[in-house]
Amino acid sequence: MRIGWRYVAALMCGLAVTAAPPAFGHHSFAVYDFEQQIPFEGVVATLSFKNPHIAMTLTHTRSDGSTETIDFVEGAPANMAVRGGLTPEMIKPGTKVTAIGSPRRDNPSAFFLRHIKLADGREFL
Repeated sequence: MRIGWRYVAALMCGLAVTAAPPAFGHHSFAVYDFEQQIPFEGVVATLSFKNPHIAMTLTHTRSDGSTETIDFVEGAPANMAVRGGLTPEMIKPGTKVTAIGSPRRDNPSAFFLRHIKLADGREFL
């Protein structure tokens, strides 16, 4: 049996179409205002230290004594942070840090984690 070139071309197109959705899964960082870099001091409340991006929440105490939760919805990839020397044990919940974030344009209460400074002065990301 001989397979025609049209059959092969149709098969290749079908495979390309079914393989495309994972390629469209990654997103743009254009949703963040990287012109703004806002520092927050606080205590790590939650941490997700895994790929594709680190995420954490920080409990920040305002000047009036009230607290707020700062939501860093994403940051650098975990493997990149580890290569830079940051490990999940260094910022586990309960750890005091200074974090710098860039707000989302569509939700200014959510941030991209740009930088972390530990209490001992070490800085990452």
